[in-house]
Amino acid sequence: MKAPGLALAIAVLAAAVGCSRQGGAPRAYDAAKTYGYLQRVGRVRSLINADNRDRIPAMIRSRDSVMLGAEATKTEQYKRSLAGIGSEGVDPDALTFTRNFETILDSYRTVCTDSAELFREMGKESPRPPAVAAAPLAIRIGADADPVDTIGAVDSLLDSMDRVDTSARAGPAFLRPILNKVRDDRDKLRAAKAAHHDFTVTMKAEFLKWYPGRDWNSKEILP
Repeated sequence: MKAPGLALAIAVLAAAVGCSRQGGAPRAYDAAKTYGYLQRVGRVRSLINADNRDRIPAMIRSRDSVMLGAEATKTEQYKRSLAGIGSEGVDPDALTFTRNFETILDSYRTVCTDSAELFREMGKESPRPPAVAAAPLAIRIGADADPVDTIGAVDSLLDSMDRVDTSARAGPAFLRPILNKVRDDRDKLRAAKAAHHDFTVTMKAEFLKWYPGRDWNSKEILP
């Protein structure tokens, strides 16, 4: 029979560390370090989540190419902040979680840069089809129901462009290449967020099992 003190020590250790779930020789990971790491990642996530809900949709609605460019630069700063977070002893799944999040940041960046390029193209004084040269393209984004996030804003933007009424539908032809880029950016952002969500659901279930005693359901830790 194990001494009470030894049994308690084993229980505490089991709660504090986990082992590799990738097969091979067991490797211990630190629950406290993993939790703290995800907490710091969560602070960066909260910043881009606020941008996603408010700032980026507002920039798209106002066609602010300058601010969209600045937002793209900010996503690079977010990535540098993530790279500076220490990861020694952190569960590898938490590191994969962060890499997935970085893919989302990359998608936000391209949405911003390509949307900015679209708005710059719309404002150029270059030769255009007569129907477009006669008047600025009228784009209504979120006029009746504000989009709740970046994907919603881009959906509204693309829908508005698709509904541009010009003779022989020739008006937006010169914008088609960049519109296709923006559409592709939106699809990649949506796919990256879906993949991140699916991975997080699985990881959270595993962490609840492997590292009991930590609040893995906290939105500040895992979405």
